[in-house]
Amino acid sequence: MEGLAGLGWELLLRMGFGFVAAVAGIALWAHTREPAWILVIAATLLGYVEVLFRFLDALGIVSLDGWTWQGLPVVRLAFAVGVPLLYALGLWGAIRSIRKP
Repeated sequence: MEGLAGLGWELLLRMGFGFVAAVAGIALWAHTREPAWILVIAATLLGYVEVLFRFLDALGIVSLDGWTWQGLPVVRLAFAVGVPLLYALGLWGAIRSIRKP
């Protein structure tokens, strides 16, 4: 429980607003076939999954540092790289679709 106290309000706020963003993303996903939007929605959902895993890690249920590769925690690295990468790809795809002649 010590880890959870250190996260406190930040974690609860991220969980609350992340939940709202995830539900809105899922609702939008059902109405779009645009690949750029799907990547942005996937980034939003992956960001929410990261917050959930941080919560479970703070409770001691799962460990985000369990798998390491050359001293780097693989799961933490996947979240740290995956979310901005999906956002970047989605926004890049949106720019390309706008600039089509």
